[in-house]
Amino acid sequence: MKIKLFIFFSLCLSVSLNAQIDGSKKIINFKDIDTSSNSKTILSVKLTPFRGITSINNRPSLYNIPLTDFFKKKSGVDITAKSNLIKPTWYINQQFGEGQKDVSKFSRDHYLGDIKTTSKYIRIKCRDHEYVDGDRIRLFLNKAIVHPNITLTGSYYTIDIEIGEGFNTIEFEALNEGLSSPNTAELKIYDENDVLLSSNRWLITTGYKARLIILKQ
Repeated sequence: MKIKLFIFFSLCLSVSLNAQIDGSKKIINFKDIDTSSNSKTILSVKLTPFRGITSINNRPSLYNIPLTDFFKKKSGVDITAKSNLIKPTWYINQQFGEGQKDVSKFSRDHYLGDIKTTSKYIRIKCRDHEYVDGDRIRLFLNKAIVHPNITLTGSYYTIDIEIGEGFNTIEFEALNEGLSSPNTAELKIYDENDVLLSSNRWLITTGYKARLIILKQ
């Protein structure tokens, strides 16, 4: 009888260890052999599988989210949908006076008007407002040369000129017409307090002048 009990507990222990590896076995059958009567009795024992380390469900995860579930999620962005963004379109409406075949209408002096001021000096700013093609001018004050050769660029060239009492004549002579005729420039005149007195433009051919009259009171 002791031998039978030993065999019975040994089988239980063995089955319990195997259950740690294979948790799917709910019912385990084994035979109790009665050597005295040569009869075989089948005992059925219901065992609860032990959940050990080897029975833990270790699925790969990313930030505690199983990868199988992670890749099932939908982003909510439909990349096949048509965009409702407006395609930008630019139109250039600026009209240039340079590059004309017939420039005879610009072969004359150009009058820029007259202004009055009490300022001791004026500040002249001029630039090429069309194609920057190397236009050059000479600056006069009352027939005297103030600057012999100014190259007009896209940025303003600035020069201060002292003026006397009464009438003062400012002249800009076109020394060339650059790569594209005629000679073009934008002119701005300020007083000593940076107050804008005049704003104008000219288109003239080589040798002609743009003239401005300033009356200092």
